[in-house]
Amino acid sequence: MVLYEGPRLLDFAKAPAHLQFNKYVLTGYRPVSTAEECLRSLFYMHNELGNIYTHGALPIIYITLLCYPAVQQTALLAYILLSAYGIYCATTARTNVRRLRAFVWQAMFRFSLFLFRVYGSGVGSPNSLRLFVIMDCLAVLGGLVNIVQIPERFKPGLFDNWGNSHQIMHVMVICSIIYLHWGTLEDLAWIRTYQCPE
Repeated sequence: MVLYEGPRLLDFAKAPAHLQFNKYVLTGYRPVSTAEECLRSLFYMHNELGNIYTHGALPIIYITLLCYPAVQQTALLAYILLSAYGIYCATTARTNVRRLRAFVWQAMFRFSLFLFRVYGSGVGSPNSLRLFVIMDCLAVLGGLVNIVQIPERFKPGLFDNWGNSHQIMHVMVICSIIYLHWGTLEDLAWIRTYQCPE
């Protein structure tokens, strides 16, 4: 995808410090850029292009998910805030382990909702719990792939532009959000027929 001739790209050693978190991605780094140059970078090949486009998919999914009833909307807005906090912390972290630790609050929030559901304090469709478990498994697996830096660890330089662990993690997170959506739709269909206990 080359619609614009971009700047000369950098190798790992010359990349800005905040981008040096994966020593197996050797080339294709953008230099420090102005806002206009960042916009132009949507139209030429570099090693963050896939990450940028997968980041762009997440807000569209979040906006779609805002069509929930008030109670679920509150939980979703809390989840979004925790996600934003995790993303902020992850961008300032210098190691992959610290980047993953940035999402601990988000994981604890999800786990607490899971426990409420399993132990009867929360209710929902019996069929949706499976979808939420798949969602969490995909998110955790994506995080682990990113920390271990597979597949680029085995062939440094081969996955610089496409198919590196960070992009795989993004795709897995998008898939997990789709499972969140399906689970919520299942709960919404269930709640139409649910009668509260007297």
